[in-house]
Amino acid sequence: MKRLFVSDLDGTLLNKAAQLNEETVRIVNECIDKGMDFTVSTARTPATALKILKPLNLKLPITMMNGAVVYDMATGRFIKESYMEETVVMVLLGLIKTKGLSCFLYGVEDGQFVAYYDSVNSTSLNYFRNERIMKYDKKFIEVADLSLVASERILYVVLREPKEKLTDLHRELSVVKGVKYAFYPDVYNEEYYMLEIYSEDASKKTTIDELRKMGRYDSVTGFGDNLNDTPLVEACDYFYAVSNAHPEIQNMATTVIPSNEENGVAMYLQQIMSELGE
Repeated sequence: MKRLFVSDLDGTLLNKAAQLNEETVRIVNECIDKGMDFTVSTARTPATALKILKPLNLKLPITMMNGAVVYDMATGRFIKESYMEETVVMVLLGLIKTKGLSCFLYGVEDGQFVAYYDSVNSTSLNYFRNERIMKYDKKFIEVADLSLVASERILYVVLREPKEKLTDLHRELSVVKGVKYAFYPDVYNEEYYMLEIYSEDASKKTTIDELRKMGRYDSVTGFGDNLNDTPLVEACDYFYAVSNAHPEIQNMATTVIPSNEENGVAMYLQQIMSELGE
């Protein structure tokens, strides 16, 4: 039986410091070297995900930005980028402005992924920006008004605020055509929620379905922790939630494994290889 294993990053494969534990790196690389087909599906952007994943010997394409981007680790190239229409971006910016909120627009400029912003009055977004710059050297570009870059190749809209500030906007997104979205707690700060908006053509489920078909896998096993992993659950034959996962995700899971701090995913993969006699 040919099997594919797919893991989320934050809160799942990464520890609470948003890093890969040394033990996780060792075990995952051993499994890959022994022939395991393992990949990653994350909400993170290429600017942060690729740096975090550098210690792993990944060979298969990885899914980023909740399916808006697929990157081929073998060739070092992006093989899928799902952009939003300019009119859709303008509608979203109008809704966000009427709610008195700020956001980042993620797009591509000169072949490089960048985040546009026109205000960092939001304390949470200001922290988010500064942390990404300091830790990952992520590129942020300030513009006079975000509507000026709506015609650029926009992939993603990101808001990070307390849940109550985003609830109305989240509710109204259901009537916006051409988008999908994920609304879930920030695993690193319980005071905040993430609201991520992207093209209707993007989905963790869609990209995993495509990988299944390309690799002719008989089954797909996934690992996750948060509400934005629901499409991943739907794409998998078996899904394992780490013990620190959101209760709703635990309820969807085949079973619950040890937490991200206990190297739960890596330990499970090691067990699988042992059972296969590798």
